[in-house]
This record gives sequence, structure tokens and C-alpha cells, in this order.
Amino acid sequence: MNTCGMKTFASCQGHGFPVRRLLPYVAFMASVHQARLVREDAESPFPNLYRGREVTVSFNNRFMLCWRLAPVNPYHHWYRYWRKTLDKDFQQLCLLIKSSAR
Repeated sequence: MNTCGMKTFASCQGHGFPVRRLLPYVAFMASVHQARLVREDAESPFPNLYRGREVTVSFNNRFMLCWRLAPVNPYHHWYRYWRKTLDKDFQQLCLLIKSSAR
């Protein structure tokens, strides 16, 4: 995400395999427009990402908007453990971010 124009400042790969106790996430700073593109894909009837993504926002200690991106559920159950779907999602996120710069 850093190479695509967003500035990440925290992340976690998730814990609790095979149970989903703590899902992975990435926290980043970006424009509202960039974050909206990710959220719109999650709500689309034909999403480009394999997993739905929850985008939440909060303020940091300087009252700047900070975003948190976390997966919710895969659109198909077998995508949950397939690494290729995660790699594809990161590529697609990068394309979404780059397209927002135009």
C-alpha cells in the first residue's frame, strides 16, 4: 500500500488459526476519496476483491483522519485459506489506489 500512495503506520497478520479471533488489519493514512474506493468495491454487486473489506476511520493524536482496513468474510468459503486470493487482493487494492490518483 505504501508503494501505491497510501502511508501505512500499523498492521497485524491476525491470530487464532483456525479460529478467527483476531483478523488481520492494516492502518493507513489516505484521502477520503482513496478510502471510499475500497469501501465501494466491498459494497459492489461485482467486487474486484476476493474478500469483503471493512474500512473504518478514527482520529490520531493530531486529529488527522486515520483509516483501518480489515477483511470481513471471503465471498467464497474456500478463499479463506488460499494465499493466492490474498496476493490478488493486494494487487487489486494497488490498482484501485493508483486509479484514484488520476
